[in-house]
Amino acid sequence: HTYKVYWPKAEVSLSTTQGRMRISFTVPPYALRYIGNPTATADLLYRKGSFWLHIVVSLKDSEFVASEQVIGVDLGLNRPAVTSERAFLGKRGWKDVDKRYFRLKRALQSKGSKSARRHLRKLAGKQLRFHRDCDHVLSKRIVQSAIPGATIVVENLTDIRQRARFRRGEGQRRLHAWSFRQLRSFLEYKTKEAGMCVVAIDPRHTSQTCSNCGFQHRSNRRSQSLFLCRSCGYSLNADLNASRNIHDKHLVALGIPLGYGPQSSGLSSQAPA
Repeated sequence: HTYKVYWPKAEVSLSTTQGRMRISFTVPPYALRYIGNPTATADLLYRKGSFWLHIVVSLKDSEFVASEQVIGVDLGLNRPAVTSERAFLGKRGWKDVDKRYFRLKRALQSKGSKSARRHLRKLAGKQLRFHRDCDHVLSKRIVQSAIPGATIVVENLTDIRQRARFRRGEGQRRLHAWSFRQLRSFLEYKTKEAGMCVVAIDPRHTSQTCSNCGFQHRSNRRSQSLFLCRSCGYSLNADLNASRNIHDKHLVALGIPLGYGPQSSGLSSQAPA
């Protein structure tokens, strides 16, 4: 009962040490469509000389009417997201920003002074906000690539840190900094609002299986970016191949048979004999 929002007048009533106060506020253009919805929680923040009221509103889930569109999404560290519709989403520059944060944190930790520790605390919050922004942008782009009624299929990455082969170095550091659980939660609530649904499938062998013929072998993935089937010679981007396998796994779970055959793609080709 410390606040009440009056949407028609764009005012909020706040309980303060000086009693109740009614204060006017403005809503940014991107949030205008949420005006008038029931409020759930709110936080009053003071940043850089300005007060911000962060209001969480409750929305009704859009009715889900399934369409034929199924999109497999491969989430990764180098390519943030690749869909089976050949959309490469996210920015590779995000990885470079994380590297700069890591180098700065390491330098401050080695210094060990009082000002360095204070800088580290500020840096931790800044890095957390950066990851949240990246996950919001990425989940929004995934939803925008689909139509209402679409099914978005992702990998169930629970316990991936225990299952990964990274033991030390940059790969392990980046894996432990990966906020895949947060990304999935953002994706789930955004798809509900857009009338879509998210399904998680078993991630095993999605990067080792050929999406053209179904042949599975560990050495099919020749490098981080190249997939080359040892059986049929099919070659394409490794993340795109994985996203198609994620798409196909969901169809198999629904009992829809896969008709393996040549797939045309500007990113794929048959390897020379």
